[in-house]
Amino acid sequence: MRWLFPNGISLRKGVTLSFGALMILIVAIIATSIYRVNARLTIKTAHDLLDITTEAILSDVAAGLLPIARAVDASAALGGDHPDALRRREFQRYFFRMLELNPQVYSVYAGFERDGDFSQLIRLPDGIEHFGPNDTRPPPDAQFVRRHVSRHGDAWVDHYDYLAGLDRVLKTEESISRFDPRQRPFYLAAWEKGDLVTSDVFILGSSGRPGISISAPISVGGKRFGVIAADIALDNLALFLSSHQIGERGVTMILDEKNRVVAHPQMDKALRIDGKDVRLSSAAELGNPALNEAVRRYRAGEGTRLVFDEPSSGTPYLASFHAFPPALGKNWMILTLVPQEDFVGELQRTNHVMLAFSAALLLMGLLLVAFLSRLLTRPIAAVIEETRKIKALELKDDLSIRSNIREIRQLVDATQAMKSTIRAFTTFVPRTLVQQLLSSGKTLEVGGQSRYLTIMFTDMDGFSALAETTPTRELMNRVSLHLDTVTQVIDAHHGTLDKYIGDAVMAFWGAPLSDDDHAYHACLTALKAQQAMNTVNEAWLREGKQPTSFRIGLHTDAVLVGNIGSAERLSYTVMGDGVNIAAHLETLNKRYGTRICVSHSVFKEAGERMLMRPLDHVSVKGRRGELIVYELLAAIGPDAEAAGIAATPEQRRLVELTLPAFAAWQAGKREEALALYHAVLDEFPRDAVASHFVTHLVAHCEKPLTI
Repeated sequence: MRWLFPNGISLRKGVTLSFGALMILIVAIIATSIYRVNARLTIKTAHDLLDITTEAILSDVAAGLLPIARAVDASAALGGDHPDALRRREFQRYFFRMLELNPQVYSVYAGFERDGDFSQLIRLPDGIEHFGPNDTRPPPDAQFVRRHVSRHGDAWVDHYDYLAGLDRVLKTEESISRFDPRQRPFYLAAWEKGDLVTSDVFILGSSGRPGISISAPISVGGKRFGVIAADIALDNLALFLSSHQIGERGVTMILDEKNRVVAHPQMDKALRIDGKDVRLSSAAELGNPALNEAVRRYRAGEGTRLVFDEPSSGTPYLASFHAFPPALGKNWMILTLVPQEDFVGELQRTNHVMLAFSAALLLMGLLLVAFLSRLLTRPIAAVIEETRKIKALELKDDLSIRSNIREIRQLVDATQAMKSTIRAFTTFVPRTLVQQLLSSGKTLEVGGQSRYLTIMFTDMDGFSALAETTPTRELMNRVSLHLDTVTQVIDAHHGTLDKYIGDAVMAFWGAPLSDDDHAYHACLTALKAQQAMNTVNEAWLREGKQPTSFRIGLHTDAVLVGNIGSAERLSYTVMGDGVNIAAHLETLNKRYGTRICVSHSVFKEAGERMLMRPLDHVSVKGRRGELIVYELLAAIGPDAEAAGIAATPEQRRLVELTLPAFAAWQAGKREEALALYHAVLDEFPRDAVASHFVTHLVAHCEKPLTI
C-alpha cells in the first residue's frame, strides 16, 4: 500500500479500510457454515481420536513390556542350551545390558532348581535411603546391586555387591538368609504354566512401589533347571497412561478380568497398600459413576466403542476398550474414558451464539476489530519493547521497525534519537548509574556516601618518550587502544570507570552497585588487563611498532562516592585518602620495577585467591603508621586456570624465596635480609625487587620508605 499512500496512512483510515474488507469475509464464512455437519464431523473425529489414543497407549505399553517378555523368554531358551553360562559371572553382562536398554526394568534374576542358588541384578531407585540385608544407606555413587544367594556349608549366605558400573564394586554386604527362590511365586508360577508367565501385582522389595514380574522356566534335557525373570515397575505404565491424556478430563487406565485397576495415571488411586501387602482397587472403588457405567456396558457385551450418558448427572461420555497384548498372558483391558463435552462443548456454545445472527455478526466484528488493532499496533508494541531495552541499557542495535502509519514512523524516529542520545551519555557516565536513573526516574543530584571500595590507578610507562617519537594521530590511536583495552576488562569484571587522566585510568569496584568481592574483582581486572595489553603489544611488534607497558596500583579503603560538582555539571567519582594511596601505589611500581602494586587492605580482602609477595613497609604522607605493600603476581584456583592467569611454579617459588627475605628486612636483620635477597637473585637473576633491595638495602633499612 506504500505506493497508494506515499506519505503514509493514518491509523484511523487503516483500521476502517481493513475492518470493512474483513467484515465481508466474516459474513461469507457465517453464511457458508453449517453447524450440524460440523457437529457430526466432530463426534466422528472424537471417536477416531479416542481409538487412536487407546491404540497409541497399547503400542507404548507393548513396546515397554513385550521386549522384556521376549528377552526373558530368549534368556530361558539360551539357559536351556547353555546351562553353565547362567552361573558364570560373564552372564551378568547380559543382565546389565537388559537394564541399560530397558529403564522400566527394576531387576533381572535367575533361580536354580538343583541347589537353590539365586542371582539377581537390581537397579537402585533414586534417593533410596535403606537397602540390602543390613538395611543401610547405599554408597552415593552406587547405581546397581548384584545379589547372589548360595549355600555355604549348612547355611545360606545372601551376598550383595553395590556397583558403580559393571566391574566397579563400591561396597559388599553379607547376611545369613532363608531365601529359597524355588518357593517364590515367580518360580512356582513359571513351572506351573510351563511357559512365559506374567505375575499379579506385588510390592517391589526396596522401592515400596507396585510392580509385576515376567518369568520363564529353564529346562535342560526335559528336566527342571531353573527360572529366569524380570521385575517391572508399574509406575512406568502410569507414565504411559498420563502422557496420552485425551481431552481436559479424559482418563486412561488398565483393568484386569475382575474389573480391578492394574494401572492408573494417578497410581495411588489404583492400589490399596498396607505395608508389604498390596490390593488392587476395583473400578467401583474409584467413585466414578461414568467409569462404573462404561465397565457395566462393556461386560454386558455392548461393544468396545461406547457412547452413553452417565446415570446420575446425564453427562454424555465416550469410552473405548482394547485388549492387552496376548503375548503377556494377561486378560487385561485398556480403557479410555472422556466426557463428550471435551470434544463438542465449544461447538455447542458457538451454536447458541449463532441463534442470533446479528449478535453473532457483531461479535465477530468485534473480534476482527481486536485482531486488526493488534495487527496495526504491532509496531507500537515493538517501540514499547525498544523503550524497555533502553531502560535496561540494551543499546547495541538500532531500531528496525517499519510501518506505513505516519504517526508510528515519527514515534520510531523519536525513539531512535533517544536511544542514540542515551548511548552517547553512557560513554561519559557509568552504565550502572545511568541504569539506576532510568529505573528510578530520579534526577542527578550533588551528594555522596561513604562506601568501602577498591580503587585502581593505571599509568603508561614512558609516555613522554613515546609522544616525542610518535606522530600525533598514531599516538592518539595507540593511547585510545590502550584505554579501550583496559576499559573493556574493567567492565567485564564489575568495575566502574571513573575517568581518563591523559593516558591513565581511574576506576573503582563496589559502587554504584554493591560488590562483596570488589577487591578480588579488582585484582582479576589488573591481571587480565596486563594480559590483554600483552596481546596488543604482540600485534604492535608484528607491525614494527614499539610495545608499551603500564603500571597499576590497587587500594581498598572507605571513601566518599557520589555525584560531585555543580548543578550544571556533575561527575560520579570517589574522594578521600584512599584515592590518594591508590594513586601513590601506582607510582611505587617505578621504585621496585613491578607491574601491579597493592596495599595490605587488598591483601586481606583477596589474598587467599591471589598470589602476592610482600614488597616493603612504607609510610604515607599525611597518615600515621606504616603500610605494607605487595606485588600482585597471579591468581589461584580453577577459575584462574581457565582465564590464563593462574600462578606458575616459578611464581610460587619466587614468593617462597621472597617471604623470608622480607621478614628479615622487616625485622631489621640487615645482613640476613641481604643474603636472602641474594638467594632470590641466584635463582631469579632478573627479579627487579630483589635487585632493588640488594642495591639499596643499607639506605632503606634504617627507616621506612615514604610515598
